[in-house]
Amino acid sequence: MKNVYKKGLKVVLAAGLTLGIGTTAIGSNGYTADAAVDSNLVPVQILGINDFHGALDTPSSSPLGKIGGADYLATNLNNTEASFLTANGLTDNTAANSIRVQAGDMVGASPAVSGLLQDEPTIKVLNRMKFEIGTLGNHEFDEGLAEFKRILDGGDTTDFNEITQNYDHEASDMSIVVGNVVKKSDGTIPYGFKPYEIKNMGGVDVGFIGVVTTEIPSLVLANHIQDYNFLDEAETIAKYSAELQAKGVKAIVVLSHVPALTPGNPTNGEGSVSGAAVDMMNKVNQIAPDNSVDLVLAGHNHQYTNGKVGNTRIVQSYNNGKAYSNVTGVLNKTTKDFEATPSAEIKYNLQDVTPDAGVRSVIDEAYALVNPVISKPIGQMDSAVMTRDTNADNESPLGNLITDGQREMAKKAGIAVDFAMTNNGGIRADLVGTAANGSYAVTWGAAQAVQPFGNILQVVELTGADIVEALNQQYDESEKYFLQVSGLTYTYTKNDAGEKRVVDVKKEDGTKLDESATYRVVINDFLFGGGDSFSAFTKGKQVDVIDPDTDTFINYIQSQTKLVTPELGRKVFKTEVEIAKEKEDAAIQAITDNTTFQSYKEKDAIFKGKTVPGATVSIHTLAVKMAKAAPIVADADGNFEVDMSSENLKEGDTFDVTVTDADGYSKAFTVAVMAADPVDNGGGEEEVPGDNNGGTTTPDPDGNNGGTTTPPVTPPATTDNGSKTPSAIVPVKDDGALPQTGDETQTGAIFGGLVLIGAAVYYLRRKAA
Repeated sequence: MKNVYKKGLKVVLAAGLTLGIGTTAIGSNGYTADAAVDSNLVPVQILGINDFHGALDTPSSSPLGKIGGADYLATNLNNTEASFLTANGLTDNTAANSIRVQAGDMVGASPAVSGLLQDEPTIKVLNRMKFEIGTLGNHEFDEGLAEFKRILDGGDTTDFNEITQNYDHEASDMSIVVGNVVKKSDGTIPYGFKPYEIKNMGGVDVGFIGVVTTEIPSLVLANHIQDYNFLDEAETIAKYSAELQAKGVKAIVVLSHVPALTPGNPTNGEGSVSGAAVDMMNKVNQIAPDNSVDLVLAGHNHQYTNGKVGNTRIVQSYNNGKAYSNVTGVLNKTTKDFEATPSAEIKYNLQDVTPDAGVRSVIDEAYALVNPVISKPIGQMDSAVMTRDTNADNESPLGNLITDGQREMAKKAGIAVDFAMTNNGGIRADLVGTAANGSYAVTWGAAQAVQPFGNILQVVELTGADIVEALNQQYDESEKYFLQVSGLTYTYTKNDAGEKRVVDVKKEDGTKLDESATYRVVINDFLFGGGDSFSAFTKGKQVDVIDPDTDTFINYIQSQTKLVTPELGRKVFKTEVEIAKEKEDAAIQAITDNTTFQSYKEKDAIFKGKTVPGATVSIHTLAVKMAKAAPIVADADGNFEVDMSSENLKEGDTFDVTVTDADGYSKAFTVAVMAADPVDNGGGEEEVPGDNNGGTTTPDPDGNNGGTTTPPVTPPATTDNGSKTPSAIVPVKDDGALPQTGDETQTGAIFGGLVLIGAAVYYLRRKAA
């Protein structure tokens, strides 16, 4: 479709011919309308699916009714093809006017009815449904391309369970096209796959190019893709489009395992398109304006898609056989190209038809082989369904259960671990229970459907900083990939630019994660290889291994009396304002809880106390010319001493003590100066320190000479805006010990003591006179 102007003119001519001259034009029902068919114009149909994932018998729902199931899909595809042929006066499909194609992920992450048999029943079903051409998705790499090629070839195996070894293997009838996967060793496409296939449809050659998402290194175990390079999708399409055009092929279809999205659902009809497939085609149009790509089948993100980018139609039909794409158009034998951009409708795979008997027999055979395994009850749960659906913080009950189980099973194996984390994309289904005796039984098959991959679970040592980095990587790439966690909780926030970051991580016991410490984390080998773009996990050191994720989940369920749905709250969002206030409150509380003073008496040269280690202590006297002592820093144990010899404070004076921690948070305290202790003048009589007898000293508060302790200290009250207001002066308490902040004293007792001291002083002076 390289000449848009010429194609537009042809559409006008075709419409005119429909009125009286006789031709074939696209009808409103998605098929071509028969009007004394012009032999130069060829009606064609392309029926497509994507992301089937071995869903042989997986029901779902839609606005139009119950959907899903390969046996229903086979009937619906046959009926849609028959309607197309009838509408165009074609008695059969011998001229290949209709073709069936797929856009990757036909196997992998499959229910047990297919997965336990290495997805070989899915290959049989695709054969029965007459799929002719397909491409690779990321899940075709799940067990390595060598194993996928064995499945395609129907080869024997001794590497898996007995039922797979004895299964009646059948080779696939599909051609696999993939142009952007090449071997690092020599640049060739592996296993004889081709970059494209040319199919003659009604007398006109149509080219089918295959590409898989270049995100694949982040989606597949490293050892399964380490031998391949994944080339740019758009550049690959441009290259092979030019090669096809050089061979005279002008009608081009791209089978792409690349995501796309249209708002709404199939009942809304076509609409706008977004996603990586759009970016891909925009780039193709930029670097190769004459590319002639008419249709792109998208996949990977399991969404509804039906719309145009320029003159290229892009479609996608959900996943798991829920729907299929019905694309129709008109080819011109002279131009060897489509007359106009093909039309399309995404049709639900409704269960309102008679299921195909041949496909059903394949499914029933598979069930007969796997049922003894999958129907076996392995535990109980407290509800009918434990969902994998996530809340606004991307946390799910099922994700919490899975990671809790991984951590517990590691410990039961004698392996000490701190945390467990898993990628949310590895949780493939809700955990569904079967009602039985007032509870809900969990079967092996239900558990396997949740964790079908069999990824190896590794125990990896990571620093606290590595863990924080991994958590923050959830908020890259529009939060496309995220984790479920166990053993920790964290708070995250968002700045004015909308960027999210983790600000506080706590261990299960509530203590703060130490970024310099090393922790042991259970993760699957997919994450350990940097899967889903979590590169932080590649910094870890593997120290142990436990059973694969499927086995671990099943064993965990078996070990529990009854599964209880975990509560949410391991991920918590707070605004920056909330976080700043909480940090300030916690810092001030820490100062309050950790600050004590020894009592300060008239003529004392040193003021001592204990506070937060490393805090700065400043003294401000409120009397005696507002003198200010030089600030000092508390030692590693929080102890401090301040030289007050120049202050000349008297009994009844007060001074402020301001403690400022390392982060700049401050708390002010007010201290009252106490009377000095009486001393012996050497003649058996006491005299007050400060008399000019030349023989008095300031008592040492730490010694055994009667030193006293400070009164409890009450901090200033704060106003709503955080500013400090002066506190009340706290009376002295002299009990020979360091008081804790907040101790109370009895004002009456203090007052009585002061009266007695005054009387004693008066008596001594009278006697001396």
